[in-house]
Amino acid sequence: MRYLLPLLLLPAFLWGAKVLSYNIYDRNDRVDVMLTFDTPYEGVLRQNHIGNTFTVKLEEAFIEETKVKDVNSKYLTKLTLSPKEDHIEIIADATTDVVMQASKTSDSYGLRLRFSHPATPLNTLTTEPAATNNAALNALPTKQSNEFEQSYYVVIAILVIGIAILFWLKQNITKRTIAMKNEPKTPWLFDKSNTSDTKATISNQLPISGDGGGVHIRFQKSLDNAHTVAMLDYGTMSYLVLLGNNTLILDKFQDNVPITQNDFETLLQSKHRELDGYFQLAPAQDEVFDSYKEKASGVY
Repeated sequence: MRYLLPLLLLPAFLWGAKVLSYNIYDRNDRVDVMLTFDTPYEGVLRQNHIGNTFTVKLEEAFIEETKVKDVNSKYLTKLTLSPKEDHIEIIADATTDVVMQASKTSDSYGLRLRFSHPATPLNTLTTEPAATNNAALNALPTKQSNEFEQSYYVVIAILVIGIAILFWLKQNITKRTIAMKNEPKTPWLFDKSNTSDTKATISNQLPISGDGGGVHIRFQKSLDNAHTVAMLDYGTMSYLVLLGNNTLILDKFQDNVPITQNDFETLLQSKHRELDGYFQLAPAQDEVFDSYKEKASGVY
């Protein structure tokens, strides 16, 4: 949450000028208080003078914390800058018979509060202090007026894009989770579905030969979309065959041939390790087929 706080304060920063620094210049004939802002200050300045205390309100400006400065001058004794709800309050404790004049720099990045005696005309100021003061005004940092605004929109755009990406990821994860939950959990060995492969296709895939009658499908069972296990009768022999991209003879029978579907299911249960081993070694199917062909070499 603390990382979002600066982002939430961005509108306040955009609508007001922040005081970056303040400096006090004590001269023989005056005291100048220079405020430097991060953006051009376009707010309203209001001042009130009661006794020896000057109160200045800078609307549409803010400062991070209260600043207090004791000044050892014949014009000014103490300066306090305090942040308020929507403005900055500057309280200056001056000496007797002091007036204050406020003026901004030409680019509005700086504000000068000048404290001096009213009997001192401004045009009697020496050339050297005036030159020094102008140099101080010209030395105020400058900044493109739209730079902060561009940064603000970049941060908002990044935030919106990030939220959109998180929402998209959440939707996809939710869909995958639902799909996985709805996926059938029945083991392949207990799936009662049958394939519709034709007898001609099975005959072409079987690597066997014999006399009379052709191939008869006694039983068959689909393992997945690409593989079927079948009990085939050919001549006087029966064969347990795995059909797929390749044909693999798992076993052959002359006696004790399964008669019913339950007998066939029981036979598959006894062969489940052999069949599971085939699917677990799917990346090395060629080696598995060679091994089975060697074991069933007596068929040919």
